[in-house]
Amino acid sequence: MIRRAEVQDYPWIVASGAEAYRDLGDYTRILPSWLEQPGVLAWIDHDSSGRGRGFAMLGFYSEALPGMAPPGVQQVVADLLALAVLPAYQRHGIGSQLLAHVIEVAERVAPASHITQLRLTVAENNTGAQRLYARAGFHVVDGGATYDRGQRALRMVRGLTTGSPRHS
Repeated sequence: MIRRAEVQDYPWIVASGAEAYRDLGDYTRILPSWLEQPGVLAWIDHDSSGRGRGFAMLGFYSEALPGMAPPGVQQVVADLLALAVLPAYQRHGIGSQLLAHVIEVAERVAPASHITQLRLTVAENNTGAQRLYARAGFHVVDGGATYDRGQRALRMVRGLTTGSPRHS
């Protein structure tokens, strides 16, 4: 079951994420700074006893428009900041469910915020996650990114539905 993370869940998210991303950087520092931001949402997947099995973090923030846009013109972007599933629960569809939830939320926000795509960064050697993202419609747009500890990374994007909501 997926539910919105609450402040009391943050220590579990930080500990789980720091373990999952230990080769990429100091996530005991990075995750709390993300969780403090007003535009960041987090969810936890948990079992029937309430034990966490995985989490996802989605950030909405403004950045300057690229290219020929006048200086100072901003756009809202959506970024999948983190998605992690505890090793004991991997390969049970939890990552797919968390990712589908994040995509659904981003698509709900997209029309009003004029967001056209969901972005993410994934370790170059994390082929399992890359396959998960590709199945969900993401494609690689940049292969030259790196994490804090020099690990090579790929940037991936997926278009979001920004049309009018469907009425029944």
